[in-house]
This record gives sequence, structure tokens and C-alpha cells, in this order.
Amino acid sequence: MPNRFIIQKSSTPNHWVCTDTENNLVCVFENGKFNDTQKFSFLEEINHLNATKIARIVNEMAEWLRANHYKKVMP
Repeated sequence: MPNRFIIQKSSTPNHWVCTDTENNLVCVFENGKFNDTQKFSFLEEINHLNATKIARIVNEMAEWLRANHYKKVMP
């Protein structure tokens, strides 16, 4: 899905915000330190998602970031 993920600079210096617009999931991470600093949160209640689905969504976001914004997520 085009435009499912959006990446923007965070108001916190040297950080990025990635949003999954389909699932209302947000990840904030430090530039070049995705694996060490990632923090996920949902913008609304997620009663319809179980742990397996959440893990899949997080993985899809991480894969998209790696494929499209490698220099932002890796050192």
C-alpha cells in the first residue's frame, strides 16, 4: 500500500517518527540507532489486534524502514 508508512523528523533532536497510517502505530527512534532506541505506541485503542498481529505490523514497519531509509535506522 503506497503511503502506508510516513517518516518525519521528531521534535526531539536526532530522532525520527515513523507512522503506520493503516494501523495507527507510531515508532520514535534515534537516528542510526533503531534497534536500540525504538519506542512504539498506538494512536488509539487496539482491542482488535492480538500480539501476533502487532508483531507482524512492527516487523512490516521495520522492513519498510530498512528498505527505504536504511541510513536513518542503521549506523
